Amino acid sequence: MTVPVLNLKGTPREIGRQHGEQVRELVQANLGFYMDLWQHMGSVGRDKILTDVEAFVPFIEQYDADLVEEMRGLAEGAGLEFREIAALNARTELTFSCLPNTLKDSSTGGCTSFGLLPEVTENGHLMIGQNWDWRAEAIGTSVVLQIEQTNKPSIVMHAEAGTIGHRGLNSSGLGVCINYIRSEIDGFRPGLPFLIKLRAILNCTRMSDALRMLMTYVGPNSMNMLIAQQGGEIVNVENLPNDLLFIYPMDGIVTHANHFESPMLRVRDTGKSTLPDTIYRSRRLRRLLTARSGHLNIETIREAVTDHFSYPDSICRHPDERYPRVDQWQTLSSILMDLAELNLRYTEGPPCSSPYHLVQVPAKA
Repeated sequence: MTVPVLNLKGTPREIGRQHGEQVRELVQANLGFYMDLWQHMGSVGRDKILTDVEAFVPFIEQYDADLVEEMRGLAEGAGLEFREIAALNARTELTFSCLPNTLKDSSTGGCTSFGLLPEVTENGHLMIGQNWDWRAEAIGTSVVLQIEQTNKPSIVMHAEAGTIGHRGLNSSGLGVCINYIRSEIDGFRPGLPFLIKLRAILNCTRMSDALRMLMTYVGPNSMNMLIAQQGGEIVNVENLPNDLLFIYPMDGIVTHANHFESPMLRVRDTGKSTLPDTIYRSRRLRRLLTARSGHLNIETIREAVTDHFSYPDSICRHPDERYPRVDQWQTLSSILMDLAELNLRYTEGPPCSSPYHLVQVPAKA
């Protein structure tokens, strides 16, 4: 498996078209993966998915019409219907509509993220990263996007083929990582999709603008975003359907998994019961990183994120063979971003068995 690295530039439509043309088969395969997943999880078929996604488009159009143009170009390049690309970019919300509150008969898992202020890293740089855990069947659907935009920052993202927003960083040294969380007030409702919010963050030059966007477009579902910017600030945002909760680094380190950690939460956390390993993953990663404080670099961070306590339900996650392939989870990639050097490292599979590959944020023209 080799993750394609795409160099995209031009107008929003051209950027999208290049994305679709360069990895057409991968975009189509990713769409097939999600259509199968939605059918498997909630018996939701293609026609309903494509009807439901229409409600999200006006929110994207209102926020930034360029993003709709990019998705239209992507659909043209990939030989797909626009609504199919829209569905990939609203996949979080569409998945929430299928997701039961309990997954007793399924292997489960979720991402573990971290942020490191300059005072705890060996080179004095602000660094963020995560292990991205998702269905093992999605192992071959990732791409790396290097995007040069007009009048917006350049971006590098580790994304799913056909999506225009995901974890990554930009030429202003602003980066974001992500985690699934869920509350009792979550349900299917239209709004600005989560993946589009991630692109919106990466289109900002200042953290304050990214936070303003999130406070303007609260919801539509719960998700966690760890946002940081070079110069030394990290804010972890627990996004509820009706509010935002904030967590800050302690002793230079912040970690997050798949349950709410803010003491300000006033509703029931329903996600943690489906992902019980979240209860130890966040605190364990924090302890492992704290033990290396002041000496945190690529190798010592790697030592922490390859931890196999409670294998296979570990920080470095592996498929649980007790379950069928469709219900197995694993770490699809470990991502590490240096917001001072403006680079992103990623693995092709779990970090215990794959080296980090290095990509740089494109230089501004």
